[in-house]
Amino acid sequence: MTMTDPIADMLTRIRNANAVSKTYVDVPYSKFKEEILKVLKEEKYIKDYEVIQENSKKILRVYLLYYGKRKAITEIKKISTPGRRIYVSKDKIPVIKNNYGIAVLTTSKGVMSNKKAKELGIGGELLFYVW
Repeated sequence: MTMTDPIADMLTRIRNANAVSKTYVDVPYSKFKEEILKVLKEEKYIKDYEVIQENSKKILRVYLLYYGKRKAITEIKKISTPGRRIYVSKDKIPVIKNNYGIAVLTTSKGVMSNKKAKELGIGGELLFYVW
């Protein structure tokens, strides 16, 4: 079975593990997923991640972040899908939950949060929202 949207799969795995308060979740490896996790770590939505070599396959182990009993990630909402890509210009980059959340974009300068994209003055494909 081939997977049509590996990013949505990763986000769903994180959402599900977060819902049952797991300490970590394993995700199949890709460089793009690693870049997304780098942004989530920078913005303090996950504690950390690491690349694990398991039987000649690479896996990303994502350590989820909790503040006591409160979860760092309340919700993750996928925006672009393989069938419907959503692009935004630098002027139309959304503000998520009055800056309590972030939008993750893929731009010509790499994967970044909406705050950094606004700072650099570039738009791109809107991947997902997280708050």
